[in-house]
Amino acid sequence: MLLVKSIDETIKIIKDNFNNYDLKTKRILLSEALNYVSAEDIISNEDVPHFNRSIVDGYAVDFNSVKLATSSTPSILKLTGEVLMGEESFIKVTPNTTIYVPTGGQLPLGANAAVMIENTEILGEEVMINKSVSINENILLKGSDICKGELIIAKQTLITPLVIGSLKAIGINEITVYEKLTSLVISTGDELVKDKADLKIGEIRDINTYTVSNHLINKNIIVKESLIINDDFEEYKSAVLKGFITSDIIFSSGGSSVGEKDYTLAILKEIGAEILVHGISIKPGKPSIVAKYNNKLFFGLPGQPTSAFFVLNTFINEIVNTIYQKDNVLPTPYFEAILDTNVHSSTGRRMYQLVNIKKENNEFIATPLFAKSGMIHSLTLANGYIIVDEFSEGYNAKSLVKVYRLGD
Repeated sequence: MLLVKSIDETIKIIKDNFNNYDLKTKRILLSEALNYVSAEDIISNEDVPHFNRSIVDGYAVDFNSVKLATSSTPSILKLTGEVLMGEESFIKVTPNTTIYVPTGGQLPLGANAAVMIENTEILGEEVMINKSVSINENILLKGSDICKGELIIAKQTLITPLVIGSLKAIGINEITVYEKLTSLVISTGDELVKDKADLKIGEIRDINTYTVSNHLINKNIIVKESLIINDDFEEYKSAVLKGFITSDIIFSSGGSSVGEKDYTLAILKEIGAEILVHGISIKPGKPSIVAKYNNKLFFGLPGQPTSAFFVLNTFINEIVNTIYQKDNVLPTPYFEAILDTNVHSSTGRRMYQLVNIKKENNEFIATPLFAKSGMIHSLTLANGYIIVDEFSEGYNAKSLVKVYRLGD
């Protein structure tokens, strides 16, 4: 008998039990740190920019000299030189003079604004300024981007291309990160075969080790090994025990229900694992298991491919964020679409319904894909899904629904 937990209860159980993983750290080159999680706070030791600079090609001025400038009554200033890129300027701007400055060039002493070259004209050794500027317009002041002593990224921050850019701006070349989570992926069942051209009656090509493994890889989890295991109690138990030694998390599909050869629960109990959840009120995917062994997570997924994917997709972000202790996580993004067909649901289980999205007359139209959980092609045809709350009986056609992208 399944002791079913709601999705929210399951998320809370995951957060309560797996927020103190023994995460290992390592020091790596920043250039190799993409998609790792920072294991340290990084504080800037310098200002960015470290000098006042122009953000346009134009002329450095004292804004008081041009604050009344217009195309009909321009300000005329004497051109006394130019700033060279990558070099320090020693020429000074006065109320009656200007200096040419390229984008990124140092703002000369005496200047507090820059006029875009498009708003000027050259008359011999003079420059006509045809448009006024305000103080500090078109310039970046020293430290206006990053101040010395400012926190650039906090511990538990995912290293993205933009994070790398910010860290490079302050001269960081190495960073301490958490090692990526590792996993063992198991698919169980006597009927499963791998990479076989011709199938006998009763045989099924394995799908889950591929879909589960690749989804984990997309979430920056290393798949150390993927196994197909027949319904053999001792072989399955041995693989699980080995997996807890070699990997951080075990994801196993199949064998989590209550059939005669559904060994997952019995194996977990025999090795002394703590069963935290057996059954989740989610459709598809009810017969799922969450267990704890030596402070590590075992996640038992349903055997049917669509069910396995939806259960994994529902909880994987929560698992990763909990283990890395990441706070202030943004909600899953969605867009709105008009449902073109009724979607019915029985109350009591949160239902995930695959949809195909098309754009018609500048509106998104969501077409439900009614497929059974043992089918895989529907996941290929789908480019999103909608969620029907456990307290709802569904949506009528023409309803405006929230659509979530697969994999987010």
